[in-house]
Amino acid sequence: MNSRASIELDNFAEKLEAFYASCEELEGSGAWDVDELGPMCGYFEADLFAVTLQVMRADGVFEHAEAEVLNAMFGTDYTPRQLGQLYRDAEPLAHVYVGEEPDALTVLGRIDPALRDEYRDLLLEACRIVSLSDGVAEKSERMLIAALREALA
Repeated sequence: MNSRASIELDNFAEKLEAFYASCEELEGSGAWDVDELGPMCGYFEADLFAVTLQVMRADGVFEHAEAEVLNAMFGTDYTPRQLGQLYRDAEPLAHVYVGEEPDALTVLGRIDPALRDEYRDLLLEACRIVSLSDGVAEKSERMLIAALREALA
């Protein structure tokens, strides 16, 4: 991983950590329905992982560099082959926010609109970092991110 990617990942990690701290505060205040939605940090981590995985898959291939970045983001240790299998097992992951407000953002917007905006920015940043991790954002990745950006506007 090059130094620029490492710096971007460090910045992303700081923002994600701050987001999770806010989630824990909201959950502790009772604003988040743990019984219905599960732990708040886990809910948003799963959502972020699914969206990021979808962007990685947009060009049809899970590259080693993409897996390395995803592993750094989420503290996992997947190979490209394992990510491909995970993607196939989890289909349809196509809830990737194309054309409608995603549940995660709708729910969060009702509780804390500022945190909703923070999460939207995290989604877009994660997708951008992953799309550039193999050195170039393929057209299919750029198109998916553009559709995501439009749906999140």
